[in-house]
Amino acid sequence: MEKTFINKISNVLFRTPQTELDLHQKTYYKCLQASRRPEFYTEFEVADTFDGRFDMLCLIISIFMQKLSQDTQRTKTFNQLLFDAMFKDIDLTLREMGAGDLGVGKRVKIMSESFIGRLTNYSKSIENKDASLLADTLSRNLYRQDGKVTKDSSITKLVLKIHHKIKSLKMDHVMSDEFDINDLISGCLTEVHNDT
Repeated sequence: MEKTFINKISNVLFRTPQTELDLHQKTYYKCLQASRRPEFYTEFEVADTFDGRFDMLCLIISIFMQKLSQDTQRTKTFNQLLFDAMFKDIDLTLREMGAGDLGVGKRVKIMSESFIGRLTNYSKSIENKDASLLADTLSRNLYRQDGKVTKDSSITKLVLKIHHKIKSLKMDHVMSDEFDINDLISGCLTEVHNDT
């Protein structure tokens, strides 16, 4: 199912000539790929379920959108299209899983509201480099278990490291085909492993 899902997205993303919207779809796809890294579901013990993968995707997209918030004049439309691409894909995925029209609409609404809340909380904690607040937010939203994460947990250090790296990049690079958040996360994972 995983391979079919990825192939389906690839076909949608790359079957037409590149437009501005395609860039947002590609950006979403890269974030999706990053959120599916096996390390998150083995080493970091995120639940390998539909909800767990949604929680992981919310975290990656939140970090990316926090970067975009550094220049809202330039990135407001990009942010909205990225959000739309995410929930259009979630809508399609739920339908492919067999959910009915009415059920899909309600669930997507709940999930989009949940994402906005997570985006707000993640952004507040990572922008202020507040490891304790980030740990609480990760416990509630990524693991759905209070107290699961501490400020010294590897996942807390990883998220702060990803944020630090992406924040230092030029916006033109981040908003381009050349940037791949998966590569950035790969480098951060190596650094976290070396630090422990």
